[in-house]
Amino acid sequence: MANRVYYSSQGVSVGLQTGTFATVEGGQSVGISANFSLEQAFQMGRVAIYDNIMTEGEVTITTSKILDGNDTIYKLATGAAGLSPIVNQSETEFKVRVASNTSEGATALDAAAQLGTEVTGCFLSSVSYTIPSDGFATEEVSFVGDNKAVGSSKSVTAPSGSTTRATYRQMFNQAGSSLPSEVSGLNVTNVAISADFGREAMFKLGQFRPFHRYANFPFEVTCEFTVSNTSTDQSPIDLDGVTATSDGNLPSKQNIIVKLADAQGFGGSHGYEFHVSGARLNTLSQDGGDTGGGNATTTLGYQTFNELSISG
Repeated sequence: MANRVYYSSQGVSVGLQTGTFATVEGGQSVGISANFSLEQAFQMGRVAIYDNIMTEGEVTITTSKILDGNDTIYKLATGAAGLSPIVNQSETEFKVRVASNTSEGATALDAAAQLGTEVTGCFLSSVSYTIPSDGFATEEVSFVGDNKAVGSSKSVTAPSGSTTRATYRQMFNQAGSSLPSEVSGLNVTNVAISADFGREAMFKLGQFRPFHRYANFPFEVTCEFTVSNTSTDQSPIDLDGVTATSDGNLPSKQNIIVKLADAQGFGGSHGYEFHVSGARLNTLSQDGGDTGGGNATTTLGYQTFNELSISG
């Protein structure tokens, strides 16, 4: 038995419930949590608890990877080709494996000597993408499921280790993207895109396990841009100009496209594309530039519902 588990001794694979597993390339982190809901019963005539029954259980797996020209976790799990609306995966079931070596001698995952955990009956819970100016672009995906099995048969194939290139700030294709009018032409320092299905369990008599975990439509999709200020906030707001027939100068609905360029010269590498449709500015905040040092920035948050498509 190994004395510890660290990054090179563990890995993650995902797949459709009825399909095969695919190893996450460029994986950065993984976490598994099990949560149980309890309901207490008391009785008249005694202060002691009468019963403490378990009413619901769920297993959550959250894993992240560098956007490195390999397939996203989302694509590996869903098998979706091209630009894929995430609403199409609201009813899809997945399975996820996390495994680690049983000894510390190997420098990579050893399929012949692993102990693993497999969670089945999973549904996509949330996705998020972060594209910073300082650091790698990353993806984080969460799944929520019912059953967790363990053992040496739950192994994960080692990542290929093929040469790709981690996505860095110069791969943000600003010219090819379609940014909101309030952001276009500014010095963008961070982009964050996220969606959460807000899964809720459905139960029926005669069965403890949920018979379904549905997506709580409509679910929120957010897209935030942080820009480095060259002046104070220059976004006018005139609520007096809003009438029954006009929105005045209030921000309009916009279709946002964020593109990350291919890592040229790296075989098998591809870019990424994110579409957030029907989004509208709902937060704008200026910060920084105080006497403690640092530069002033403005964060503009856009909100829509159900409308996020992912390619890559």
